[in-house]
Amino acid sequence: MLVLHDGNPLVRIRRPWVNHGFILLILLGFGAQYLGLFVWQVFAFFPHQVFTLADGPGPFYGLVGLVSHMFLHGGWLHIAGNLIALWVFGDNIEDAMGHGRYLLVVLLTGAAAALTQGSLGHPFAPMIGASGAVSAVMGAYLLLHPRARILMLAFNVVPILAPASVVVGIDLLLNIVMAWDASVVGGAGSAGVAWFAHIGGFVSGIVLLLLFRSREVRILQPAPPTASRIMRGLARVIPTLMWPGDKPVVDDAVAPAADGTAAVRRAGWMAFVKAAIYIVLIFLLMRYFG
Repeated sequence: MLVLHDGNPLVRIRRPWVNHGFILLILLGFGAQYLGLFVWQVFAFFPHQVFTLADGPGPFYGLVGLVSHMFLHGGWLHIAGNLIALWVFGDNIEDAMGHGRYLLVVLLTGAAAALTQGSLGHPFAPMIGASGAVSAVMGAYLLLHPRARILMLAFNVVPILAPASVVVGIDLLLNIVMAWDASVVGGAGSAGVAWFAHIGGFVSGIVLLLLFRSREVRILQPAPPTASRIMRGLARVIPTLMWPGDKPVVDDAVAPAADGTAAVRRAGWMAFVKAAIYIVLIFLLMRYFG
């Protein structure tokens, strides 16, 4: 699946400058890597080198790779998926922490994800990509905004609005299954991806959010009380998966006074059922006609 938009407003900062800067640095790093402007291979993360403090192949006993690996990627699809997810989820985490703490958390969780992969995965396989830090941001978002609506493409094709708990939860479950397949079953299809880094990122993102969020920021927040014009328009034409009791997106600006009435609850249940049927139909189509 591919996430595209969340419509979750910022309330404590005007602009997520750190998140935008991190995205720009990743793009610049990948551009230099793609053009062959430097020997990028030595800036990957080499778990065995770091654990043994060997002289090579990375600089400074490989410790530089704990950070530099996040600015290197294996291809356009790899970097596009990471940057889109960072764009969607990162601004709200920076809003909850502040600029300086968000920067520190991104660097720490990227390093923690790499160390997790090195400890539980293949210690001699070099690692590149910001996926661990992105997973940390998604884990923090899950803890803060589990009911926020996310626009995603199921199977990278079908648009759906779904709660963050569903979107991020499915992604986490998929990573656990694939990590199991790679380490225990030995599945060839799951090899070559740092699944344990993603899981380590999720866990470290949740832990550091609890430590670094601003005092007034609550965890497990309800869905935003108002929806953006984009989200309201999308909700009129594509299915919305929502938890029972949540207010439909299209009603946010039309009938705010009706919140909590039987009609709103009934509409929430109907939206939930319609979206569930929609997803089942997608699975059937993929299974029998894909």
